Amino acid sequence: MRRPIGWLDRDCPDGKRQVQVEFFAETLRWRFRAPDDEKWGDGTPTLENWDELEDKLRQLIQRGHIFNKELALVQKLRPQK
Repeated sequence: MRRPIGWLDRDCPDGKRQVQVEFFAETLRWRFRAPDDEKWGDGTPTLENWDELEDKLRQLIQRGHIFNKELALVQKLRPQK
């Protein structure tokens, strides 16, 4: 299993929330939690969350931390605008 990718989503309508994405074979698992919650919960990402994930992956590719296959998977699974 790869290490999860995470960030703080400040534009969430319900207030700030932490976002974590885990890669499992050919699937992604999106997990969310409010900063004051202890447990992570599954949820549905917004299009802005997908954009942020692609940006994070591009940065990691430039640094040599991941391969292009992760970015290709995200682009394949991403819902169309």
